Amino acid sequence: MSSRLSVEERRAHLIEAAIGLAEKKGVAGVTTRDVAQAAGVSLGVVHYCFENKDALMTELVKALSMELRDSVDANETVWQDVGSGKEALQKLVRAGLELMWLNIEATPERQLLTYETTTYALREGESTPAKLAIAREQYAFNDTTVADILDHARDATGCRWSVPVPTLSRFTLNVIDGVVLRWLVDNDSESVRRQLDLLSEMVANYAV
Repeated sequence: MSSRLSVEERRAHLIEAAIGLAEKKGVAGVTTRDVAQAAGVSLGVVHYCFENKDALMTELVKALSMELRDSVDANETVWQDVGSGKEALQKLVRAGLELMWLNIEATPERQLLTYETTTYALREGESTPAKLAIAREQYAFNDTTVADILDHARDATGCRWSVPVPTLSRFTLNVIDGVVLRWLVDNDSESVRRQLDLLSEMVANYAV
């Protein structure tokens, strides 16, 4: 890796190396030494950029979550000239979920990794609270991504939500979590899309 890279570029390179390793061997099996070797740098470079493995895993989770958010933001035309009312809102929510799903469907290894980072954090969190924070930050960030979809749909269609958006986004994310995990088991994408249809209908019922 070029010595002329900035610290942020080095960090991004190391995070991508860590993701590649974790996809192959699981989060628990990844060491900072492994990451250094995969990235073609010294172990000192890794520890210059990240205090320890937990700090690296925290940034790994952020990177995975940001990919999901970027997939939703990828097509701004979805939110333009959509009409008004609950029917239009339901279509918008469904469109936002579809953008998210297209990213998920294209990256099954990374989706499995998100579940592994969660279980890793929970398993280790009792003895190391900093690890538990990894999972909490992951879900908090994804909550905001779903909340943004709901806010966009509300604003674009002139509706309002009858329940707090944080509550609705948390519920929506919980359903998506289960849907994706089941898909990783049975690889039934057609079923996923039917379930996303149902989810958008359920969510739209809370719009007025």
